[in-house]
Parts: sequence; structure tokens; C-alpha cells
Amino acid sequence: MNFNCRIRKLFFSLCAALFFCGPFFAEITFSSPNLNDDDEVLFSLNHKISGSTEYTTIFKGNIKDGRAEKFPQALTCFPERMAVFGGAKKLLVRNRYGRAVYDFSEKKLSWLSRSSVIPENAACPLPAEISATGKWYCDIERKEVFKGRLQVTETSSGKRIVLNENTPFSYSNVPVKWAPDGNNFLYEKDGAIYYCNPDLLFKGVLIQEEFRKVGEGTIHNVVWNDTGTITYISKDLIFQVDVKELWTLGLYGEFIQIGKIIGRLPHQFDGSADRFWVNKDGSEFIVIRGDEVVSYYKRKANEEGGAFVQILYSRSFSESGMIPLKFDAFWTNMGEAVLCAKLAKIGSGQQFSALYTINSNGRKTRRVFVKDTHNGISISPDKMFVAITTGENTYIYTVKDFSLYHQINGERVVSLVWRDNGNLILGGLRNVTKLTLTDYSSEILFASSAKKSWWNEDGQIVLANGVDKNKFVLNEAEGKWSLQEELDKKNVMQNSRYRVFCGSTRNSFFANSLYVRTLAGKITTLPLIPRSAALNSVNNQASLVFDADENPDGLNSVLAVCNNYGIKCTFFFNGEFIRRYPDESKEIAKSGHECAAIFFNNIDLTNKAVYGDTKFIAKGLARLEDEFFQTTGSELSLFWHAPFNKADEKIKAEGAAAGYSYIDYDDPRIITIGAGKTKVSGAVLYEKFDLIINEVFATGADVVTISRLR
Repeated sequence: MNFNCRIRKLFFSLCAALFFCGPFFAEITFSSPNLNDDDEVLFSLNHKISGSTEYTTIFKGNIKDGRAEKFPQALTCFPERMAVFGGAKKLLVRNRYGRAVYDFSEKKLSWLSRSSVIPENAACPLPAEISATGKWYCDIERKEVFKGRLQVTETSSGKRIVLNENTPFSYSNVPVKWAPDGNNFLYEKDGAIYYCNPDLLFKGVLIQEEFRKVGEGTIHNVVWNDTGTITYISKDLIFQVDVKELWTLGLYGEFIQIGKIIGRLPHQFDGSADRFWVNKDGSEFIVIRGDEVVSYYKRKANEEGGAFVQILYSRSFSESGMIPLKFDAFWTNMGEAVLCAKLAKIGSGQQFSALYTINSNGRKTRRVFVKDTHNGISISPDKMFVAITTGENTYIYTVKDFSLYHQINGERVVSLVWRDNGNLILGGLRNVTKLTLTDYSSEILFASSAKKSWWNEDGQIVLANGVDKNKFVLNEAEGKWSLQEELDKKNVMQNSRYRVFCGSTRNSFFANSLYVRTLAGKITTLPLIPRSAALNSVNNQASLVFDADENPDGLNSVLAVCNNYGIKCTFFFNGEFIRRYPDESKEIAKSGHECAAIFFNNIDLTNKAVYGDTKFIAKGLARLEDEFFQTTGSELSLFWHAPFNKADEKIKAEGAAAGYSYIDYDDPRIITIGAGKTKVSGAVLYEKFDLIINEVFATGADVVTISRLR
């Protein structure tokens, strides 16, 4: 749909004034406080965030003078994002409350950093690309609605160096690719790809950026090969680049093309929309063009230079009732090409993952499975196994014949990562668990979340998730967790100096607040965390609005995002769109979004030559209403706006006489979103829809349909 772009300046100024990193509308609830004789308090904090997994974290704080002496620290560590590094010796876990590292040999969880505030508007942590060594990582620090700073951080010191001040911001991707050994990386900046050695960069001896340029394009124009070389596609030419060339020929890059030409595609490659993958020896390629056409190519034997590759397979991707959101590909050890796809169900936006194989001659594909999951497919380092989660089950398939190798039941997994070829780390709602494939054994490493906590007779902290019989016992000094049988204890809410309890709050982000009543000396009742009880001013509601008046571009992407965040928008239709795109009109109606009217024809109603009778507006709206009902089986809401938003008081009055309320886009609570020819950082606006949603929630507003605006 040509979602006409009219994001208001007021909206942008509001976002800039109330900017948060990774914002979502939230409701935060305190519960189960426990107080000991040393004035230490344990409590549970449940965080509901639209578009993110809900979980409860245990915190510990110290009371002094009726308040927290310092900000309470998270004890449980929820695996919102996980990564293995350091030669598979360590696991990095990140969540909205901080970063922690689990050492597999010491069986110890250590926090690297913990938040000093409760992040009221927080999603899961922003994506980061971590080196295999764990010495460095790259991420984007958000600074505007659609822009951020691309930076590389030295893990040990926390020192950061900015690579690009104006990188398009994303909640899913960082425009960086690390070499397999983790010592070098490629990054995208201003339409070009550059090479970087972080060790030399932080020592201050790396050559200037202009001499480290690989070529034009985006990060999707390049891939690292297992050998440490780079495959780079420029337009239709395929290059192989040795890392050594980047140093020896970099000074002459302006005059000499770096790399050796190893083939030519039968089409132009567009790094902004296309993706590609290469097999181990660089002889075969899978190219996805615009998330639509899947092509499988092979370099012809004994041909050098720019000879055209052989086309083994090239077809439009098709999965009944679904549209693709993202692809990945790999080759098995037997040389079979495998395609993984993230899909969205047409209409609802519900997400699935699918896996397909393409045989050696490229003439046949086989669908292995399509499963309902948000986590995607995880591939073992040796390409021998694939893992996928759905519901409360995790499935592991052998790549040899894609038969089911093992199944784990009983806990919803929110993230998973391979430690090595034989061990899979499952980040569940309750626990983080290591699964060993050789003997099917599992080991619980530490608690993801808990409902309740207390001190046992030895002074150690016990955590209960309310499901499992065994309780976690935390040796806080050593950072070690053990499972033991412990009896539940009642909450202790009072000692000789203080009483703790949960009470009401004026902060709209919080359902309640945790209070401390002083029992000796000066009698006070204060919130443990002052911010949780502070009055905040919020813009209560906003409507996200689309005009369905030209084409359906971006529709399925928008529906998938709406489904992920659990929101409903308002779509205004004209008759031309309904007639041209009946299936898409049905999708919108079926998805539960509010459907309203523009007019039957896309004409300027203020041009008096267009109509001559007073019932012209009523007739046009009635015809549109009938067309919509006949196509979708649903009724339009009785809201409308004129084509091009051109309407005088007479036109509005005639619409009102027909029973329709006119919607004025000058209302600052109405945010209209579009695509068309409007570009934001190189992408059409609907591709940045999730960023807009986040900014709305950052203002404290709830997203509602037009009819629910108060």
C-alpha cells in the first residue's frame, strides 16, 4: 500500500524530547519483599513490555535511612540474548538489567555490568556482533529515531571507538561481520565496506579508513569464508579477496580493484535488498533477490575471471499462506545446500521458521519442516545439527537426513546458542540449561527468573520459580548456583527498624511501588526506589494510521510487526485499492485492525467541478462501504478523511450527514505512516515501522485505533 508518509514534526520533536534507547510501553510490578536483620531486602520485579518476553527478576538491596543505600542489583539473569566466545569457554548473557558472563569451567556467573535504574521503557538488549575471541564487540548506540553511532568496544576496558556517527538504526542488525577467528571485521559506512583490525585500532596504529576500503555497497555485499578470505559482489562481478591484500594494496584501492574476479552473476546484486551465501570452497552461491527469488549458482569448472556462473536453480520463493521475512543458508558437510526462512502468516503476522534442502543439481527442493517459532533455526558449528524451538518444545535434527535426533520438553526457550558441536545452551523462561548431545544429558546452569526469594539458615539466598520442586541456592560471594530441596518460607516483612510493603503509585509505568516504613527514630514511609512512586506526565494515547490508496507494498511486514508488538492500527481505504488488491484488503480486515474510509475515487473533493449534488459525498462513501463489505465480509468503521486530506467544512458536514465522523490528521495523537517514495536512511519507511512504534511507547503513550482515541 502506498502508506502516505505524513509523520508530524510534533511527533519527531516529542520523540527527541522523550528519547529512550530501545523503548516500549511497560508495566512494572513489585512483589514478595523479604527483609532480614541486616536491613537487606529481596524482592521480585515483574516487567511486562509490549513486544518482549515477560519475566520476573529477583533483586537485592540494602536499606539505609528508609531508602535503598544504592540501587538494588539483579540476581537472576534472564537470557534475552546469548553468545558463546573465548573458544567456547564462556557464555555472554545480556538482558535489560545488564550483562553477565558464565564461565563453563568454573561454573560461575559473574555480572559485568548491572543497570542503575529500572528501565521503564526497555526492550531486549540491542543487537551486538561479538568477536569469537570475546575481546571486542560492535553495536549501535542510538542517538535519533532512525540513526545511531556504530562503535566497537574493547570488552576488558569498556573503551569505545566510533566507526560511523550516522548508521541506520536497527533492533535486529548491526552492519558488521567478524572474521571466523575474531581478529578482524568488516563494517558498512556511507555506502561502502571497510576493513578493520581492532587490535591495531585500539593501539592507535591502524592506517586511515580511506585506505581500508573494500568496495562500494552494504555489509550484505560481503561474506567471510571459512578460510578467512572474503567474497565480495560488486554489481554482477564476484571477487575473492585475501585479507593480506587489504594491507598491501589498500593504498592503491582508488586505482586498483582489490581481489580476484572469480565469476559473474546473470543479474545485478543490490546489497540493500539482496543477500548471498557461499559454500566452503567458494564454488557455489545461493542468492536471495529482494526476499522473493531464490537462485542457486555454481562456478563452472576450469573457467577463470568473469565467466558467468552456472544457474542450477532459480525460482520465486513460495510457501502457502505465508511471506518471507528473513533468509539464511548453509551447506552440509555432504555438500547439500540448505535454506532457512523466517516467515510470517498472511493476515495475522504470526511467525514461523522453515527449512528446505536443494539437491546437488539444483533441480529439486524439499521442505523439511515449517514450525511456529520466534527464535529461528540454530545451526551447530560443524553443520551437523539444527535446533529449533516451538512452544515448550525444542527439537534437534541431524543434518545428514534431517531426522529428529532429540526432543526436549517442558520449558519455553526464548534464546538458544551452540556452545560447540556437541553442546547446546537453552535459555528458558525459568533456567539456562546446557544440553549434551552425546548422552542426552542436561545440566541447569543458573536461574533465568524466579517468583520468590528468601534467606535460608546458612544466610544464602534461595530462589523459587513456583514450578520446579528443587530451589536454586545462590552463593552470592562466589557467583555459583546449586539446586537443592528447600522448604518454602513465608515472607519476612519487618525487623526492629523497618517494615516493607507494596503500595500504590502515581507513576503510570508502575503497577505499584515498594515502600519502607521506618519504625524507630524519625517515622517515615518512603519508596525504596524513589522513581517508582514519582508522578509522571504522559501522552496517554496515539493512533498509528495507514492510507491504503495505491499499492500493497510493505503490508505483510507491517502486519508481522503489529502482531509481534500486540498492537492494532487504523487503515483508511479507497475503492481503487479494494478493487485492485482484494486479497490484501481481506488480510487487513481479518487481522483485526480497524478499517475506515477515504473515498471511492482518489479525487480532489474541493474541486467543485467534480460533483454537483449534495449527496455526492454520501454516495461515494456508501459505494466504498458496499465494495469493502462485498470483498471482505466486514463493515467499515464510520470514520473517514477526504482524498489528499482536502476537505472544507461543507464536505465534512455532508460526510457527517451520511453518518461518518471526519478524522483530521492535524491531531498530534494521529501518526500517519507511509512508504511510497519516502526514504529514511536508504529504506522505505514501513521498513522502519518498529522504530516508530518504539518512539511512540517512549512517550508513555499506548497505541490504540482511531475509534478508541479519547
